[in-house]
Amino acid sequence: MLNIIFPVISEFELNSTYLKKLKISGNILVGVTEEGAEFFKFKKTGVKIKVFKNGSRKEEIINSLQEHLEEGKILILRKKLKEDEISGFLSSQTDITICAKKKRNKVGEFFYRLWEKIIRVLFDLTSFDGDISAICFSEKLTSVIKNIPNLSSVSRINRWKGVSVGVIETSSKPAKKEYSKLKNNFMLIGWTLLFLGVIASTTVYYVFKPVSFLSILLWFAGLLFSGLGVLISIAIYVLTIKSGKRYFSKAEEV
Repeated sequence: MLNIIFPVISEFELNSTYLKKLKISGNILVGVTEEGAEFFKFKKTGVKIKVFKNGSRKEEIINSLQEHLEEGKILILRKKLKEDEISGFLSSQTDITICAKKKRNKVGEFFYRLWEKIIRVLFDLTSFDGDISAICFSEKLTSVIKNIPNLSSVSRINRWKGVSVGVIETSSKPAKKEYSKLKNNFMLIGWTLLFLGVIASTTVYYVFKPVSFLSILLWFAGLLFSGLGVLISIAIYVLTIKSGKRYFSKAEEV
């Protein structure tokens, strides 16, 4: 059985038309908000329409639709794909299949690999090397996917071990990531200002006060703490922009 999770929070009429024309059969789970429910009042074999409260995010809807999955391949669509692109995902022989990444030059590839190593050291995870707007899990992973605590998170952040990952070329742009730009920017700016503040305050202190072993020790500890904070905040900032907010709750069904 093929499972498709398709969360819809905008462009309801266009997405409804897309779904009606979709010729792929299986257990198609569509999550839509209350304001768009009127566009999905149609019956189609295998399609289950679930309505959630207005303001629900795509990732929250994905978590809520998880409980309706059946045995078989699982395809999560955060964006619309063409019929042949969906067929490519379904025929893929890898454990996990995502949309192909953007081409990088040698310099870009070097810094990407370096950054991935930093992320792995700091958080024991990596990002998928590609676009997770659409991601497909093979039958081999079905039992894990059905019972994992947060489907949204594991379908955006790569914490999988011993699995093969393949890519499929798609023509549409990546789906918009869901996160708070204000909170993301505030965290990075806050830690950066703290780091600069430690340097500035220490410089001013040593201008008027004699140097001592204790003051140097305190300065070093403050610099180390704030510097590590900046490094971690940069890592979280970049990871959030690439993959969205780390954890989402479930959307409330109506």
